Amino acid sequence: MNKKIPFIVLSILAILACSLWEYNVGYDNYKDRALDVDVHEGASSKTPEKKTAYITFDDGPSNLTDKILDILEENDARATFFLIGNQINDNTKGTLERLIKDGNQIGAHTYSHEAGEIYESADSYYNDIMKAEKAILQNTGIAPLVYRFPWGSSNAYIKPYRKEIIGRLAVKGLKYCDWNVSGEDSVGRPSASQIIANVRSNYSQYSEPVILLHDSATSTQTVEALPTIIEMYKEAGYGFGTISERSKIYQWKLD
Repeated sequence: MNKKIPFIVLSILAILACSLWEYNVGYDNYKDRALDVDVHEGASSKTPEKKTAYITFDDGPSNLTDKILDILEENDARATFFLIGNQINDNTKGTLERLIKDGNQIGAHTYSHEAGEIYESADSYYNDIMKAEKAILQNTGIAPLVYRFPWGSSNAYIKPYRKEIIGRLAVKGLKYCDWNVSGEDSVGRPSASQIIANVRSNYSQYSEPVILLHDSATSTQTVEALPTIIEMYKEAGYGFGTISERSKIYQWKLD
């Protein structure tokens, strides 16, 4: 009986080790699936000496955009806004002018943001992004350099024709941008404290974190959390910039 005890203990330890390995592999597959790509020719491939955080907002412009801009201005911070084209109109034009004047960057986040429409085919997505780009250009005079896939570049909708779309948009001078830190503020109805905790969970892991937040009409808790998130990065020694200022654009590794 005693001879069996070491064997049982070793078996238990082996099972625990395997479980931990599987957990870490799963975590790494999510967190380390990134491929840094130059935003522009001549971008440095070296790790930057200065830590810079790149806050990004999806789903705007909204009735909360000006509040977000107020917070950014008060904290001497800038961000990148991935806009939905059909929300750009005469009522939001002034907000976008202010956004640009304050040194923030505009990117495209499709025109409709309707999965059934934009992800129906490669042509559907391409045409939708081009429509969004046109709306941005007509209302701001600026052509976006970056775009973001709704639900990220590895979403299942787009897998059959992802490379085709990426290639076609690259010809138009557009590169996609993912993220490596998320507030998870569009998942359920998180409180401001939960959003802050989500960002804090790995906010200092990167010298150039790309933080995903949202600027929709329902993102009131994101607005409430934003000053604390900015202060958290400041206290950790980070400055703030826009995506095209990053040494390399952040993209997940794709199959």
